[in-house]
Amino acid sequence: MQGDALEVRQALPGVQADLLFSCPPYGNLERYSDDKADLSTMRYPRFLRTYRQIIKEAVAMLRQDRFACFVVGDIRDTQGLYRGFVGDTIAAFRDAGARLYNEAILVTQAGSLPIRVGKGFEISRKLGKTHQHVLVFVKGDPQRATAACGAVR
Repeated sequence: MQGDALEVRQALPGVQADLLFSCPPYGNLERYSDDKADLSTMRYPRFLRTYRQIIKEAVAMLRQDRFACFVVGDIRDTQGLYRGFVGDTIAAFRDAGARLYNEAILVTQAGSLPIRVGKGFEISRKLGKTHQHVLVFVKGDPQRATAACGAVR
């Protein structure tokens, strides 16, 4: 199914999710289309308002005592300063009724990172990143959410 994430509840009326999982756009770091409704085309203030609303809608579809997992990384503003996107994501979930329960760091392969960041580091002293944050939230009771997952096999 393809569509606007803001309209997920209308597109799937009555659906209740056992798990939410997403790796959303990191602001306009990568542009996915020219559609004005595409998060990746928005400036950060509008992006954040829309992103928060999407999270609110998604958490409303999540069953009580269940988990949500978002994979995010921080992004920089036009001056090269970090925006705090990871913290913005945590706050959006908290405000939507889900609390941060687990966090992990997903280390991605360095590959060409040393080559790509060399000149940039010389100019700006910005370090290259080879990780993302795996944030796990719980809606409701963590013990009941764990039990709902079933046995580890």
